[in-house]
Amino acid sequence: MRRWGLIPVAVVMMGGLLAGCSGKDDEVKKEAVGTLEIEEAEGATVVNETNEHGIDMTVVRQVEAAIHTKFKLLDEGDYEGYLATLDVEMNDELLSLIQDMIEADTMSSVENIEVMYHKDNEVLVTYDLNLMTEIYNPDMNFNRNATSYAILHRVDDEWKFIVDHAVSLTVLDGEGQPDPIYEYMNYDTKVAWWGERKRLISLGLVPSEWFKEVLGETFDAAASLADQPLQMTQEKRDSLAPGMVEQVQAVLNGLGSPEEGTITLEALNYYPEELANGVFMFGSFIRNGFDHPVSGLVSDVSVWVKQPDENGRLVDVLIGEGEFDLSDIGTIEAGKSVMMTLFFDRESIWVDGLAEMDIDGFEVEAEFWYVEE
Repeated sequence: MRRWGLIPVAVVMMGGLLAGCSGKDDEVKKEAVGTLEIEEAEGATVVNETNEHGIDMTVVRQVEAAIHTKFKLLDEGDYEGYLATLDVEMNDELLSLIQDMIEADTMSSVENIEVMYHKDNEVLVTYDLNLMTEIYNPDMNFNRNATSYAILHRVDDEWKFIVDHAVSLTVLDGEGQPDPIYEYMNYDTKVAWWGERKRLISLGLVPSEWFKEVLGETFDAAASLADQPLQMTQEKRDSLAPGMVEQVQAVLNGLGSPEEGTITLEALNYYPEELANGVFMFGSFIRNGFDHPVSGLVSDVSVWVKQPDENGRLVDVLIGEGEFDLSDIGTIEAGKSVMMTLFFDRESIWVDGLAEMDIDGFEVEAEFWYVEE
């Protein structure tokens, strides 16, 4: 049976690692003493300096040098040299991304390098990275502040990267400030990367115990989050930049399950560069909280932004309203979410001077009509 229903839409706005283990040897006794490791063997005493995680400082210095070298080669535009710092399977997407980074003329700084685990020929490291490009390109923005974890392998007496991922991230604009265009990608906890943890463990790259001490309850709690069903065609997945699907999935999971018994619109980021064209454009999830598919969606949407009034107080200003025929989405399956971009054109904008507005955030109100299947 098919029927029409009017559904009020809920609005949700987004503001936009283990100490080293060693084998036990009956002839060798090791005792950790502060930052020194005393090793007694056959009457000889050798004192090795270690860091707080018990890692030999010789290894620590080698790894630190490898990390600094990686970003120095990137800044110098040395494509072949940069590739040589990696011990990963190269594919066309990765090579293209690296080439884009090289051509972007980066300037980087790395701080707070911490070697947290060393076993055999592998180390686990965290570090803070600031990366800026000479010319700001909003369509291919590599500017960021990030805390990353990296896994390096020792290959032919050199430490090379096999994993290097952010666990917190702020994408920056040309002035080094948080870029509102990419606000939906920004995250300040490790929660968004529980999926990466699962992936690495499943591939056997990172033993799960490595994460236990350092990430602790945060990652454990995040790992328990259910993967929210994302409805996306393979064609759409293939069109997105490398890693983007994972980021989209992380954002969606952070929202939790859709509200039951309704259709909701979750607004994400907006595109400030479009304001100059008299257009307000924003990304969103449309989520089906029913236990049955829906199709033929039509929605009335209103957008509000905060602006100062004549007394300088921030007030909510309605900047546009419009009706959206979303039937092209097709059928949204039960419990699933669809990502899409919506925009208000000049005819739907109710205010003058949109391009001059300083918009820090926005809110969306909407109601949906749908066909129940």
